[in-house]
Amino acid sequence: MRKRVYLIIILLIVLVSGVLLIFDYNKNVKNEAYIVKKIITNYGLMLNKTDYYVSLNSKIDLDISNPNNVDYIIKIDNEEIVNSQLIAISIGYTDFSIEIKGFNCFNGRIYVVNGLVNMPELFDKSKKFIGCNQFSDEENDLIDKALEDRVKKATLSTRASVVAAARFLTLEFGYRIPYFYENGRLNNYGEIKKVDGEGRYYHKGLYLSKHKYESITKKFTGPGSWGCKIMQFQDEPNYGFVPRVKYPNGFDCSGFISWTLLNGGFDVGDVGAGDILSRTDDLYDLGEKQVLNNDLLSSGKVKVGDLIAYPGHMAIIAGMDNEENYYVAESLPQFKGVVLNKYNKTKLKKTFTHIMLMDSVYKKDGNLTNMWY
Repeated sequence: MRKRVYLIIILLIVLVSGVLLIFDYNKNVKNEAYIVKKIITNYGLMLNKTDYYVSLNSKIDLDISNPNNVDYIIKIDNEEIVNSQLIAISIGYTDFSIEIKGFNCFNGRIYVVNGLVNMPELFDKSKKFIGCNQFSDEENDLIDKALEDRVKKATLSTRASVVAAARFLTLEFGYRIPYFYENGRLNNYGEIKKVDGEGRYYHKGLYLSKHKYESITKKFTGPGSWGCKIMQFQDEPNYGFVPRVKYPNGFDCSGFISWTLLNGGFDVGDVGAGDILSRTDDLYDLGEKQVLNNDLLSSGKVKVGDLIAYPGHMAIIAGMDNEENYYVAESLPQFKGVVLNKYNKTKLKKTFTHIMLMDSVYKKDGNLTNMWY
């Protein structure tokens, strides 16, 4: 009987001790959370973004608000990916934390993304063309997230977000996208074929791996990722295109612009570039169409993000510097695909005929910059 009583007493002691330990642990956790919250409140420190998508060899600038200039420590979990100087030294990802006075206040993650490069001041014409299914599904998804990150930073569905998409594909993505004649509107075949992902109309993100095929609902000779060969039907021997021959998939001019608009938050659908009076759904019909002349360029109305064109071709102004140079993102067969060309004022007027002022489409400018550097 006594043994049973002793056992009950011991069990009660263990039980009470356990309850006290749990209570004490919860109390400590709550106290620590309170202290961290108080530190953040008092010092005003804030990590505004937790996930970062960067290129190899880039210096990472964490988005931290620190109005009171308090001392804090950034700890990197894996310094083989990002070193203590916040330089990306290897492809992969690492978590990081921000501490104040020994307390962990914030956590985040840095992805060093395969396929991204540090933004150059000029388009790199020596970049290699994208290969067929060169990236895995996971790598493609990370590149898409990097694009979304740049668009979000610019403010989605604004002029700035469209410009961000154009700059990302021409400057920050490390490969060139080839020119591919539209396999959408094959008017020379007496019918209009709506086609996803063959030169003309793409959905969100970059088409770099096979899992992008899942979003394609209207096929003709594809599907095919950018860089993968599919059959085209345009006869343009001057540019090396022969009908019923396979060429690497990519963008025609209107395909690139509609992709840029879509990823910036404006889905204009499967549209062409032509200035055709009988149609009201081409890119020429967006915004306020103006003849390109000295008066227009001097008016202050032209902004980065406006569309610029000549009959049969559409492009977007992705930059304007203080020396009256215009940086035009476009896709043409003579350029073998998507490029970002620099035009001085004289060359711009000789090349293009119209500018579509896009204020009525974009409504807001967002975090717009005239140049990317």
